[in-house]
Amino acid sequence: MWLIAALAFAGTFAAAQDNIYTNPDLIDGFEYGLVCDTNVVGSAAAPDTDIGEINIISGTIEFSTSGTLVPVIPGLSFGVKTRAVGDTNLDGVTFRVTHPPLIGSGTTKQSWQGFIEANRLSAQLYSFDLPSEMVTGRWTLAAYQGDILLYRIPFDVIAPKDAPTYLKELCNLGAYTS
Repeated sequence: MWLIAALAFAGTFAAAQDNIYTNPDLIDGFEYGLVCDTNVVGSAAAPDTDIGEINIISGTIEFSTSGTLVPVIPGLSFGVKTRAVGDTNLDGVTFRVTHPPLIGSGTTKQSWQGFIEANRLSAQLYSFDLPSEMVTGRWTLAAYQGDILLYRIPFDVIAPKDAPTYLKELCNLGAYTS
């Protein structure tokens, strides 16, 4: 039974990686993965999200591991770091997240406005902050400037107990994965 589950996750992981898209004319330096700790310093209005706001994060974001497999654990973040091609920021960017229905609200799509910097990698993350967000399945992060797709990346969010060993050891997550 364990071997079947491992093969199923390997197939899901490969499928997610095969569906990553970045617009080479507009996006450079694309990285993705999981972040154990973020320094939240405030919030900003985001009326098209389930709670109506997004976190503002300070400091440099370093991925704790790269990949698209994410255990659904309180406080864990996942996402991308991107840089705009050339010397001009991409303004008027809509960041979109699609996911299985959130607990209670049934929300499946959320979005907020922002920009992508030209001269440094900047992070766009989703964090599991509330119990209503703890849903497994395919989550997709995407960014658009008007109708132009800048990037799209699917993440496979799984139950902590189903996480491979390297993820269970990440960020001291062992308490959630047994």
